[in-house]
Amino acid sequence: MRIEPAIRIALIYAIISLFYLFVSDSLVERLVADVNTRLVQTTKGTAFVLFSALVIYLLIRSELQKRQRLRDVAMRAQRLEAIGQFSTVMAHDFNNMLMVVIGALEVSEDTLAPDHPARAHLANALKASEKAGALTHRMLIFSRQGHLPAKSVDVNKSARELAPLLNVATGQNVSLHCNLSEGLPPVIAEPCKFQNILLNLIINARDAMPNGGDVVLETARERVESQLTEGLWIVPPGDYVTIVVRDTGHGMSKHVMSKVLEPFFTTKPFGKGTGLGLTTLREGLDAWQGHLIITSASGVGTNVKMYLKIAEFDDAATPALKSADIAGDTKGETILLVENDPEVCAAVSNQLQSLGYKVHTAATVAEARLILKNEGKVDLLLCDIYLDGTTSGAALAKQARTLDKDLKLILMSGYSDPGLTADLTDLSGLGWLAKPFDRFALRRELRKLLD
Repeated sequence: MRIEPAIRIALIYAIISLFYLFVSDSLVERLVADVNTRLVQTTKGTAFVLFSALVIYLLIRSELQKRQRLRDVAMRAQRLEAIGQFSTVMAHDFNNMLMVVIGALEVSEDTLAPDHPARAHLANALKASEKAGALTHRMLIFSRQGHLPAKSVDVNKSARELAPLLNVATGQNVSLHCNLSEGLPPVIAEPCKFQNILLNLIINARDAMPNGGDVVLETARERVESQLTEGLWIVPPGDYVTIVVRDTGHGMSKHVMSKVLEPFFTTKPFGKGTGLGLTTLREGLDAWQGHLIITSASGVGTNVKMYLKIAEFDDAATPALKSADIAGDTKGETILLVENDPEVCAAVSNQLQSLGYKVHTAATVAEARLILKNEGKVDLLLCDIYLDGTTSGAALAKQARTLDKDLKLILMSGYSDPGLTADLTDLSGLGWLAKPFDRFALRRELRKLLD
């Protein structure tokens, strides 16, 4: 059993007091040759004062160290918050730039013949833009501003895409072994956050092996027939895809295991870790209805096993399927696009027109209200969440619905997440698009509501 420092010092103080009461008389009489009562009492008093001063000093030092640790944690949290806010602003601006790039590339592609050699270059540029968008989403997740909806994720594909970065992260002294079972079904997760979790687990495993060792990343399909219980960890019955990260490091004691999921708890030296890696893992699994088992012991390494639910849908789409879907017929509906960034507005407007929609554009809430009142039937409002600083896109959506109860609504943003539209959950016919998006994602969200 671990005793807190303050309690331990108090127990020492109590033992010293008992020693003073019952033992000190005979001890002082033996040490002092010329014994008289006054000398004995003086010696006892001096010893007791010295012992008391020592105990008080230790108690004060312990309290000061505790306060310093709390200050260090608070400063670390403030630094993370500042970095998070900076990342959020950067991600918002970068996502808007990517919207313009993706829109221009798609329109340029439309002007080329099917066999034109430049199509391959445009396809590469589009693919790079999609990857850049994924990077900004990782920044938003890091800053705690990106709670993106779960999708179907191919865990093997995600691991292979991340492999070059994982090999760099492990360094020269640690060997990474990937044992990926083929033919696994997609799971429910958020792609960027899932890759961040994998990276955190690999880095934790590396740090547990300062003298080198092996890290194993495994994936498999597993059916749990009856509830699994292992210490604090519980996994209910069901079909899962499991992801295991196992190392040969120094392992964790029972005390460390009991605190491993606490925010800011870390066994790493100050400045080497934030204590948020496994907290992020827990948050992700809670959001995806997944489960976790961590087994470890001092000197034998650590085994982290995630159980992810199998997805009943598949969001993956090949370029051919995207082209076929984009080429599908629309019904010529009218869409009001509200976006205060003129370049982004032009890019999205071009996307909509290329899909066959009639488009009205507005840069402010006032312009949007005029169009809704004077331009006849509008089938769908596509609006950015952040507009002129006085009225948000969510507020405009509510006002627009009062004018037309059948109006469909889609909110978009490169900054935030659907959580900010929580007050709109009572509205039917509401969609969400996270910037940057391509025509395939745009058309799919439009047809989901308009059909």
